[in-house]
Amino acid sequence: MPTLSDVSNECPTCVEYIDDMSSLHKSRWLDVFTSYKLNDSAVEKLREYCDKDEFVVLFADWCGDARKAVPALAQLEIELDIKIRALGGMTKPGFGSDKFWAVPPSPVEVDTFDIRSSPTIIIFRKDTGEEVGRILTKPKQTPTIEEEIVKVIDDVAAS
Repeated sequence: MPTLSDVSNECPTCVEYIDDMSSLHKSRWLDVFTSYKLNDSAVEKLREYCDKDEFVVLFADWCGDARKAVPALAQLEIELDIKIRALGGMTKPGFGSDKFWAVPPSPVEVDTFDIRSSPTIIIFRKDTGEEVGRILTKPKQTPTIEEEIVKVIDDVAAS
């Protein structure tokens, strides 16, 4: 089973990724970044988890759900003073392919972690590198991405 060590240490953070984006997508992503308001109670809860968990997001730049999630994750990076690895640039394969994503040019981690949707946020334990949960596309159980991360971690802790 793949672990955190299978994710490139060289990949940018969410903040760095947005800063370096092509102008084709950047302005819409920055609009979301500047207008998004983090849920304060979720941020405080995540503060407790930052020492033991690490987050990675894989996504396609053109994806509307990624355009909502990654800027929120960038705000979390700033607020919590953490780094969230951002593996963007996923692209669809040519017509007739049996793959979900074209690797390359999509990051190799797309195949390593069997990524099927954009964005996919993976939560890892820092000490073991093991995956403890994922969020696919958008929050399903809570209103915001940060609340969804808290829910996933809390559910793992309760089991």
